[in-house]
Amino acid sequence: MRPVSLRHQVTAIVIGSMLVLGVLVQTEAQGMAQTTPTPEQTDMATLFAETLELPNLIQVAVDRNPKVKAAKARWQATIEQYPQVTALPDPMFMYGYFLRSVETRVGPQRHRISFSQAFPYPGTLDAAGEVVKKAVEIERVKHEQVIRDLIVQLKLSYHELAYLQRAVELTRQNHELIAAILAIATTRYAEGKAILNDVLKAQSQLAQLEYDLVLLAELQRVEHANINGILSVPSTTSLGATVPVAYEPLDVTLADIEKQALSKRQELRIAALTIEKATKGIALAELQTKPMLKFDLMTVETGEALMFDAPGSGKNPFSIGFGVTIPWSSLKNSSKVRQAQQNRETVTASKRVLEDETRVALQKIYFRLENARRLVELYETTLIPQAGAAIEIAETWHQEGPKSIAGFLETQSVWLNFNLARLRAIADYQQNLARLEKLVGGKIDDSQNP
Repeated sequence: MRPVSLRHQVTAIVIGSMLVLGVLVQTEAQGMAQTTPTPEQTDMATLFAETLELPNLIQVAVDRNPKVKAAKARWQATIEQYPQVTALPDPMFMYGYFLRSVETRVGPQRHRISFSQAFPYPGTLDAAGEVVKKAVEIERVKHEQVIRDLIVQLKLSYHELAYLQRAVELTRQNHELIAAILAIATTRYAEGKAILNDVLKAQSQLAQLEYDLVLLAELQRVEHANINGILSVPSTTSLGATVPVAYEPLDVTLADIEKQALSKRQELRIAALTIEKATKGIALAELQTKPMLKFDLMTVETGEALMFDAPGSGKNPFSIGFGVTIPWSSLKNSSKVRQAQQNRETVTASKRVLEDETRVALQKIYFRLENARRLVELYETTLIPQAGAAIEIAETWHQEGPKSIAGFLETQSVWLNFNLARLRAIADYQQNLARLEKLVGGKIDDSQNP
């Protein structure tokens, strides 16, 4: 009859060996969960207390994050500039009182009232409005950029938290197994069927796993605080288990990704709009060097003449006048135009630099993405199956003699490390995909690929 396997022995012993760990993990979980939500965060605590789904988190973050609200406010504030720059300058109303009345044939002049209105050169206000329109488009894309960065930041933290939670589950299961093996090794050593090295090795692995569990729990708290900060809720708000995003390797070439990034990335779109704005600014600067027209209307309040029956007695005179500014300083005017031209040269060169930096950054992130994909494939197709087969062999050897416990511990440790490395590689892939989306300016379009 085949001897009872090591895993069956584990089932019988593990309950007692995991009591200490259970208290530790429960204490950590209670420390994370204890919070007194305010009325403002009650809905958030209810929404995410049990499970965390990335789409829901993104929606809440975009609605609540103050960075998004500030970017939207800047966008709307820029829109308000349009009616200001396209309106005529405020008219001037003036009142004058004669300290000494001027006596005229038709009567004394006592007061003077005038009204004047300036008119910029034709087309100047429209050109200023075109500049503001480009500024509005820039702020709109910046608002989109803030949302993009917020989503990427949330994805990075979410995938990290998902990895940590799965790593805790895997490490806890391995801890239970090693605790059971330690109990078996201790019993066999007392019976003279195992060596002291087996007991010591099991104890050291158990201590390492306990440290790993504490470390993983602390890292989870850090990511919880980060996500709560993105959601703009207190850092103590409880968060439930993540729902991992399906691992689906991207099937798009780097050339296609680069093409999308150069046309969609918000920073490049802002640079292009800035060039257009600078071009409009040149036209505006040229118009601002043109003469400005001015229209005046004036009347003088006149009293009754001293001479009885004087013709025109007491009539108020009215005058109408026109003026024009003289742009006599050609140095000032040409300098204004040259400044606008240099501004366009500056932003044009900056756009070329940004395009080059985008290409370099894409190369780096794409390499990390592909390397993570290769690691996932290596662990899933080769290393983890081999480690599992090694565990079966070590378990068989365990039935043959006392020296096999150390070998089983070693193979079990390798299997755990391979599985943790696979989880890490999947998280790295998802995070690098998010960084790639940041460079592209949004979701990567793979519709052109099979």
